[in-house]
Amino acid sequence: MAKVEELTPQQLSETDLKPRGRVYPSPISWRDQFLYQLLLDRFSDDNENQRKLFDHTNPLKFQVKDKAGWMAAGTKFVGGTLRGVKSKLDYLQRLGVTTLWINPPWRQHSDLEAYHSDRIQEFLDVDPHFGTRQDLRDLIDAAHDRRMYVILDVTYNQSADNWFNRDEVIAALARVYQYWIALSDCDGLRIDSLKHVSPEDSRKFCTAIREYAESIGKDNFLLTGEITSGSMAGAYIDIIARNLSAVLDIAQTPNELAAFAKGLVHPKQFFDLYSENNLAGEYRQIGTYHVSILDDDEMSSRTNKQRFAANSNVPHLYEQVAHAVGVQLTMPGIPAIYYGTEQAFDGNEGYHDSSIEGGRVAEDRYIKEAMFGGAFGAFQTADCHFFDIDHPTYLRIAAIARIRNSHDKIGKALRRGHHYLRETSFCNSPFSIPGQGELVAWSQTLFDTEVLMVLNTNGLENRGAEVTVDTYMHPPESTMTFLYKSDWSDSYLRHPPRDQTIAVQHHNDRRATVRIDLPPSGMVILA
Repeated sequence: MAKVEELTPQQLSETDLKPRGRVYPSPISWRDQFLYQLLLDRFSDDNENQRKLFDHTNPLKFQVKDKAGWMAAGTKFVGGTLRGVKSKLDYLQRLGVTTLWINPPWRQHSDLEAYHSDRIQEFLDVDPHFGTRQDLRDLIDAAHDRRMYVILDVTYNQSADNWFNRDEVIAALARVYQYWIALSDCDGLRIDSLKHVSPEDSRKFCTAIREYAESIGKDNFLLTGEITSGSMAGAYIDIIARNLSAVLDIAQTPNELAAFAKGLVHPKQFFDLYSENNLAGEYRQIGTYHVSILDDDEMSSRTNKQRFAANSNVPHLYEQVAHAVGVQLTMPGIPAIYYGTEQAFDGNEGYHDSSIEGGRVAEDRYIKEAMFGGAFGAFQTADCHFFDIDHPTYLRIAAIARIRNSHDKIGKALRRGHHYLRETSFCNSPFSIPGQGELVAWSQTLFDTEVLMVLNTNGLENRGAEVTVDTYMHPPESTMTFLYKSDWSDSYLRHPPRDQTIAVQHHNDRRATVRIDLPPSGMVILA
C-alpha cells in the first residue's frame, strides 16, 4: 500500500502532482466493467460483526419502534467510512462488481449534516466523517489488488458560491482533481452538475484531466456525467463537445427499463431505445458511450423518490429486481447499479410520516438507507446489517454477472456484441415481437457466438413461447446450453451445471427456435 502525506496543502500551488506509489492502468474498454454506486456515509462502517444480519423472511424482526427517531437519523451522518468500503470488497467482488463509484469524499462544511457530500468546504482534504487521505488511498490500492477500479464523484458547483466561467477557476479545479488522481490513483471521475457548466468550460476541464491522466499512464481514464439534454442524441453529441468518455443514461431509460421489467409497457418501448434507426439508438447500441442506470442516488427521472422495488406486491419480487439488473448486464453499455439493489431495498417517500414531520421534506433520505444498519437501516429498521451473500436477489445478480464477466466468447458477446430483439410465438400464433406482460427474448451476438436471454415480464403468471435464434449459428441437430435459470437451487446458482441443454428446432420457413417456459418474473440465459 502506498503511503501518502498526512498534511493538507494550504495552497493550490503546494499540490504535488507526482503519483504516490504505483499507477494502476486503465481498462481497455469500460464496456467490460460493472459499476456499483455507493454513498460513503450509508454503505459500511466496518462494524457489521457487532450487528445481526437482517432476516428477509422475517422483516418485522428489526423494525424500529421509534419511527420519529429513525426518520430524523436519515437526515444526518450515520457513520459509513472509507475503511468500511474496503472491508466489503470481497462482498462486492462476489457480486460481480468490477468498479466502485463513490460519492465525493471531500471535506464538507462542518456546521451542516452534508452526508451526501454536496456542500464542499475544502477540496484538498477528505472529510473526517469518512476517514483520512490514507484511507482513500488504501481503499483504492486494495481494489486494484483485486483488479477492481474506483471512480470518484466530483462537483463543479455545489460548494463555494464563486465558481463559474473564469478560465483560472476551471484551471484551478482541474489542478485539484489532478492532485487527487496523483494521491489516490483513482481510475475515473463522474462529474456532477454538468448542466450548470458550459460545454466550453467542461471541455477545458476534461481535457486537462484527460491529458494529466494519460501523462502518468492512465490511457483510458473515465470521464462521465449527466447531461440533461432535450434528446439523448443531443447528449451524445454533447459528450464529444465536452471531451467526456460516456454519458449517464438517467433521463428516460431508468423508467423505461423498470416498466419493461415489470411488464407494464410494450417491450418495444424499451428496446426501441437501442434502435439503429436513430442516432441515440446507434450510440446506445455501440455501448462505449453509455452508462445504463436502473436506480441511482437522485432518482431524478422519477416523479417520486423511490427505488425499483418500492411499493411492489409481486410474489417473486426478489427475482424481478435481479432480472431488471440482468437486463442491464445483457444489453449494450456500461451497467451501473445502486447500492442495496442486490438486497432488494425498497426505499421510497412512502416511508415519510407527515404527522411526525410536516410537508415533503428531505424526501431523498429514504432512497439512501444504511446498508450497515445503524440508526437508519433499510425497511425501517435499526441495528441490523444487509450484507447477505445468500439473498435471492444477490445470488441471481452474481450468477448473471459471472457469465458477463467471463473471459470466454460468451462473456465477450454480452459485453461487446450486437443486440437483437427476438420474435416469439405462443399458442401457435404468428411469430412477432411479444406484447406487454409476455415472454420477451433478445440476443447479444459477436461473430459466431449468440447468447440468448429470455425474460417473463409477467409478475403473476407462467409464460411459454417458441423463441427465434440465429439460423446460421444453430444448424439442424444443434443444442443450446442453459447458462442461467432463475429457478435453479442456490447451489446451482453458485455452481451452474454444464449439462442442461435444449434442442434447436428448424422449421419449413427456415426459422430456428427453442421452446422456453418460465415462472412469473423468471429468466434464462442460453448459448
